[in-house]
Amino acid sequence: RIVGTLSYRKEYFKHLATTFSLFYEGASQGLFTYTVNGDLNNDGNSVDLMYIPKDANDIVFVAQAASSTLTAYTAQQQSDAFFKFIENAPSLRRNKGRYAPRNGAALPWYDRVDVKILQDVFTNIGKRRNTIQVCLDILNFTNLLNKEWGVVKATTIRNPLVFAGYNSAGQPTYRMSQI
Repeated sequence: RIVGTLSYRKEYFKHLATTFSLFYEGASQGLFTYTVNGDLNNDGNSVDLMYIPKDANDIVFVAQAASSTLTAYTAQQQSDAFFKFIENAPSLRRNKGRYAPRNGAALPWYDRVDVKILQDVFTNIGKRRNTIQVCLDILNFTNLLNKEWGVVKATTIRNPLVFAGYNSAGQPTYRMSQI
């Protein structure tokens, strides 16, 4: 994480001062692990590391029946969606044919700049200096310049597969997770 502040103050007309300040924060948003929703290895833990198949022959999907909360999808529709998901996730694409590394996926770097403008109006009354200060804070200023900047990006799904059991050949079968 990187945090920084830059500030500049200018006095003028013997009774006014303006301060411009920039506050920067840049940070890694963290790491995460792709898992399977279900206990594949029967160890009592219902979240296991996901195996990333090399191709469609490396994984068996089963049809998803419709219910009040789920949409029906064929095995082929789920397979197509899953491999598209793999191609769009760099850590999955890099690790085809292996288990997802623990904390092997990274969320993008986050940058944010805030701006503060202070206007001071001051005068001496007696021996004391009295000041009135007006402040303008612009939080996440970079997002005003470009809607893609200063945005926290998070993953919506870390366990894209649901373990559905074993087929007659003893292979694990899966369904795509529906959020």
